[in-house]
Formats: sequence, C-alpha cells, structure tokens
Amino acid sequence: MLKFMAQLDYLRNVQHNFEFGDRLDIVGVFSKILLIVVPVVVAIALWRYRHILAFFFFRFFARLLSPRSRMVVEEYLVAKGILLNICLYSDKKVGKKIAHARVAEVVGGKMKLQLVHVEPTALNLKNKQVICFIKPFTYFGKKINSFVTFVSHVVKRGAVIKELSLSTPIGYRFVIRRKHRRQHVAREGTVRVKAWDGRKRNKFWLVKPDLQTVNNPARYGNKTRLSVENISAGGMRVLVLNPRGNLPPLNEGNQLVLRVSLWNTNTKKFSYFNVMGTIRSRFKGKGRSIGLGIQFTAEGNKVSGQYHWKILHGEVKSLVQFLEKNTE
Repeated sequence: MLKFMAQLDYLRNVQHNFEFGDRLDIVGVFSKILLIVVPVVVAIALWRYRHILAFFFFRFFARLLSPRSRMVVEEYLVAKGILLNICLYSDKKVGKKIAHARVAEVVGGKMKLQLVHVEPTALNLKNKQVICFIKPFTYFGKKINSFVTFVSHVVKRGAVIKELSLSTPIGYRFVIRRKHRRQHVAREGTVRVKAWDGRKRNKFWLVKPDLQTVNNPARYGNKTRLSVENISAGGMRVLVLNPRGNLPPLNEGNQLVLRVSLWNTNTKKFSYFNVMGTIRSRFKGKGRSIGLGIQFTAEGNKVSGQYHWKILHGEVKSLVQFLEKNTE
C-alpha cells in the first residue's frame, strides 16, 4: 500500500513539473476510473461464479452443523471403493457423462479420484457442476445414490482427462433415475398396443390378442381393454381397465409380447414394431384398473414366416427420434 501511495505522489510531481495552466488531473481521472471499474469487475465476477460461491457458503454451514454424518459417508466411499458415474449437471438436468471413477482419498475438502474410464471431452471442466451417481445404500435409514458438486482440479492431455478431483458436496441424497424421457400420451389412439402372453411368442401373430387398446373407448363401456399412459424408447406404462376374465399373468417378472403401433404425423399412417415386454412394476390404477410398468427387453423381426427375438440393450433404437417428433 505504501508503495502504491509513493507511486501516486511520483505521478503528481511529474504532472506538476510539466503542467501549463489548467491541465488535466491524470491521477484524479485514473482514481475515478478505478472507483468505477473495480466495482463493476467485482460484480461481474460475483455473478459469473455465483453458483460455486453459493455452494461453498452453504457447504460451510452444513458441515459446521453436522460434520460427522458426511464424514461417515465419505469414509464408506473410500473404504468400499464405490464406483462413481460422473456426469455434467446444469439447470437440474443430467448432461454428458464425464467418467467412471473411485474416491481414492478425501482431504482438505476435496475428493481425489482414481479414474477407471473417461470420456474424451474438449470442455474446460474446471469449476463445472457435476452429479455423481453411485450404487444405492442406506445410512441411518436414509437411502443414498447420488450427490452434486463441482470439479475442483483437472488435468487433461488433449481431450483426455488424466487427473480429476471434486469438492466434497453439501450433502448426499437419493434421486429416481430414468434413462429415457417418458412422453405422456395425451390422446387415446395415437399409440395402439396389442398384447399376448409371453409364452405365445412363437405363434402370437396367429391368435387373437389377450389384451389391446381400442380406437373408440366410449363404445366399449366396461369391457376389458388397455390404455397407454406414457411411452419411452425403453418401455411404457399401461393400464388394464376393467380387468376380468382370462387375463395373461401380470405379475412382476412376467413377459408380454407387444405389438406397438405409433401414429406418424408426417406419413399419416401407423408404424409398428414387435417387442417382448417384461413387467417391472405393478400398481393400482384409477378405479379397479391394474397399472403396469413395462420394460422392452427384446425386439422381434420376422424371417421366413417366423419371429426371431434379439435382446435389447436399453432401448428400441428406431423409437428414439420417432417419439420426439410424432408422439403427442
């Protein structure tokens, strides 16, 4: 500070030695510029880094109030070598996957990671917000499977991450993960489904469906039928309305052969595909209906008059773009 004041005095002396009449006060102008520019720069910096500043502010008080609970979780992550699935996180949306890693140690408010697999990226990851998913476990009755934090240290060689550290999070939580975005079916008839008992997979096309949606629900009254609530590239949620009679097995783990037809707004025609659907959940729907959460597990293609089933790994690829453009 003394050095800075001495420099200002020196500038004033230089100005006085060369001034002729009313000359511009250089030091005064310079001081006024600083008074304006510095607050503006500080304000811009605070706004730009507001999320990470708020993160450290709340983390300080959270760890001050209950340091032990977070320490136990972090010790568990290190001791068990729990695998983290690290993804970018922005506006509460899960983005691109960055890496799979394990927590090598926790020190000084940082998680130093042992990288297992990394995804090449050209992004500057320093101070980027990320979400880490882990295998669910229970701590004092609370289920945990994720946490949100920021990248504190990163070393890259080209597009490949070589070192990565994360700030310890404010807390740990449980979130429901859905790999595929579900689209609500707003109007019956845009998605039509015929369903057969899974044991009929080798001859289903020769016999009448065990369950199906209908074109004009009002005409069917209390008859048993299907209704589609939502659909994604990986599965669907349906209701069995007015269930009665000889229904196929509808418990968790049972399989159904499904012919799913979707209305194509471009061609004004229905496009369909055949899949094996495994029932993953069963619940009570409105009225006396049976709700089913179904995952697509195999896709059927007809060859020489017979259907051959190919195991699906997560989604029906032909559905990904089709649903985005055509499902209401």
